[in-house]
Amino acid sequence: MYNLSRTPKSQVLQTLRVSYDDADKIPTFLEAIKTEVKKLPKIITDGTRPFRAHWRNYEDDHLEVVVDFHFDIKPTGNEYHDNRQQVLEAIFQAATNTGIKFQTSDH
Repeated sequence: MYNLSRTPKSQVLQTLRVSYDDADKIPTFLEAIKTEVKKLPKIITDGTRPFRAHWRNYEDDHLEVVVDFHFDIKPTGNEYHDNRQQVLEAIFQAATNTGIKFQTSDH
């Protein structure tokens, strides 16, 4: 059990569902995500915490991509939630820039 108010760092971990049609775009997409997220303040890229964007798995109806980023921000309050939104915006920008389509469960 952790007291989040005393934890000095936070994580944004996200699983993305990418269409099989975009498999060839995934390497470029992963690099674009990292490039966009590196622009955010307080991102940890010194190797002390994970800084990852990886194609993780084949699923029945999508390709699974996982991103895992850590920040020098407490995991509570507006700063954390604003930062999380900025990460999601960075992922969306990377998807837009590379033409990636996310797969919904409805196909």
